[in-house]
Amino acid sequence: MNYENSVTISGLLHHLSRKKDDKHFAFSIRHENFFNGSTRKDFLNARAFADDVKEKLSGLEENSPIKVKGSLRTSTGSGELYLAVSELEVLEKLELENSVKLAGDVHQVKAQAEGETGSGKYTRFAVRQENSDAQGHSKRDFIVVRVYDDDKGNENLNDILTKKNDGDPVEVEGTLRSSKGSGVNYVRATAIK
Repeated sequence: MNYENSVTISGLLHHLSRKKDDKHFAFSIRHENFFNGSTRKDFLNARAFADDVKEKLSGLEENSPIKVKGSLRTSTGSGELYLAVSELEVLEKLELENSVKLAGDVHQVKAQAEGETGSGKYTRFAVRQENSDAQGHSKRDFIVVRVYDDDKGNENLNDILTKKNDGDPVEVEGTLRSSKGSGVNYVRATAIK
């Protein structure tokens, strides 16, 4: 089954150390946005698998302005959330963009379902997607989403989430973020259906 999973991010290229036998090019995107009167810096984990995108990335200098498109995936071993990049554009001038659209099934997180950061209190759940890899093997991704209590201008997302049961279909729109403490990437929901 094909679930919606589209991400567009622009920011500054941040190179990560590479191993020569890597099947992918790992990097992060430094994305800055304004929050509560200050600048918030997110480091968003990304991986490029296509040879043409890997080659283009390896030729770019640190802090080059880029725009990428792709989908969110979770690492099989660690469960780490990353952006699987399918398209890369080098920008002349940085224009910030950060949008995520997901559809899948609700997966209620049992451990640490609620938390609090400097951004406020949140409820955490995952969007479960079942996809096939290039070899046709089934793969499950659990994409972590945070729903903050104090998101102004949005309908109460927690009320919508409370009405959803484990396994119910769900659509999420939001932005990709990184936790200030751990650096773990997650989707900050702005809309849930």
